[in-house]
Amino acid sequence: MNDEPWYGAKCIFRHADLKSEDGHLYEERVVLLKAGSEDEAIERAEKEAQEYAQNLDGCSYLAYVNVFHVYGASIRDGTEVYSLMRASKLSKKKYVDRFFDTGKERTRE
Repeated sequence: MNDEPWYGAKCIFRHADLKSEDGHLYEERVVLLKAGSEDEAIERAEKEAQEYAQNLDGCSYLAYVNVFHVYGASIRDGTEVYSLMRASKLSKKKYVDRFFDTGKERTRE
């Protein structure tokens, strides 16, 4: 059995072939990886990101990776796989509008 810890790794991509009237389409993608250390998780995430981008026409990996050590004995329903904390003086609504709900996301309402 492999006892290495899990990591959630977020990488950023640009899809040049998927332009819209608002500009280029950017993607934040989180994958789960098993790795022996944070450094190994970063290395594996970057390799996976490069392969992902190479397999999609017009996609480029922007050389941004952020990893999160998944704590807990096992992956199960409700397991936190990624978290990022950021300090900001913005109000709650302005914070969400600035970073997550700009009106340009391709999400369901």
